[in-house]
Order: sequence, then C-alpha cells, then structure tokens
Amino acid sequence: MEKFIGLQYPLVKTSRGILAHNSNVEQIKADLLQLLLTNPGERVMLPDFGTPLRKLIFEQNDSTLESMAKQMIAESIRKWEPRIVVSNISVTSRFDSGDLHHDDTGEEIDAILGIKILFFDPENISQVESLALQLPLGG
Repeated sequence: MEKFIGLQYPLVKTSRGILAHNSNVEQIKADLLQLLLTNPGERVMLPDFGTPLRKLIFEQNDSTLESMAKQMIAESIRKWEPRIVVSNISVTSRFDSGDLHHDDTGEEIDAILGIKILFFDPENISQVESLALQLPLGG
C-alpha cells in the first residue's frame, strides 16, 4: 500500500516547532482543500493549478452558479488529483436573509457556497470519504 505523506493544511506547528504532517486520506483531504482554495495563477511553477471559484463571486446566486461551481471542481479534481475516485460532488448556494455570518475580519457575509465531495481512496474502496467546505461568496 502506497502511503501519502505531506504537510497539514492549514499549516500548523507542532509543540516541537516543526510543521505538522498528515498521511493517507487525511493528506488527500488537505490536498483537495488546497486545490479548491487556490486560484489558478497563484502558484508560480504551476500556474494552471487550482480551481477558479473566485470567478463566481459576483455571479447571480442561483442554480446556474451551483452548476458552474460543480463543473469547475470536477475539472480541477480530474486534472490534479489522480489519487481518488469521486463518487459525488454537491454544491449548494445559500442566501441567508437575516441570519448573517461574519468572516475573519468581522465583515458580514450573506451568501455561502456549500461544497461537499464524496470520494473513494482507491486503496480502500469500501470506505466513502467526504470533504465539506463553505465558501463565502461576498459581493
């Protein structure tokens, strides 16, 4: 069995002062998270790496937005993450009227893009893994 080892995402130092590591499925989830949160053009040596979800920030918050995001995510995973087999990608756009969320700076966010990816590790196809993420749409 091949073992996947890499840095935890987000980067965290251990009590010994070194960067924390992940392995196997947890590393794949960390790498998927990096793929989703990286905008193409941000990585100098891999300018095509990433998922262009930021292009959706000012799009109409409807089912078309969900479809566009799902397609972007599927294409990015197909291109950059050969270690997994995707079972399902669900994307939901939500507009909260009244119950506003706040980002790290305290700004109010009323539109959230919910992403959930169900996948199999080819080394263990009996176990469905999942990664869930909520992205503020802003605008």
